[in-house]
Amino acid sequence: MFSCTLGGLARAFAGIATADAGTPEGRVAAAIRAHPWWLGGTGRTVTRLIEGVPRLITKDGAEGVFAAALPDGRAVALKVLDGASRPVPVVVAAALRALGVDAPVLDEVGRVDVLGHGEPVGSVVAT
Repeated sequence: MFSCTLGGLARAFAGIATADAGTPEGRVAAAIRAHPWWLGGTGRTVTRLIEGVPRLITKDGAEGVFAAALPDGRAVALKVLDGASRPVPVVVAAALRALGVDAPVLDEVGRVDVLGHGEPVGSVVAT
């Protein structure tokens, strides 16, 4: 099994997001930006973020892992310790806002309701 630090993951994503067009990393970035639904699937958080934040590179992973980077090199990587996926969109939206991103998609993906018998009874919030 391979592993890296969250800092290393963020640096790797920043390297892809800032890569020159002719490099392998640049081709990966171009493919992600051109075809986000191939990376994440229709309607998923990762796809919606790529479509909603200009030139963002992002990918979710197993057990609550998520990484994202902007074309200027600002990047974030996170891991929810218990592996839960429910807080990930909220934390990602808050982290991107902290990096200075202002996009309507952050309001959309950054709201996660907690349901009781199918009805909203609360929400997950970043603090």
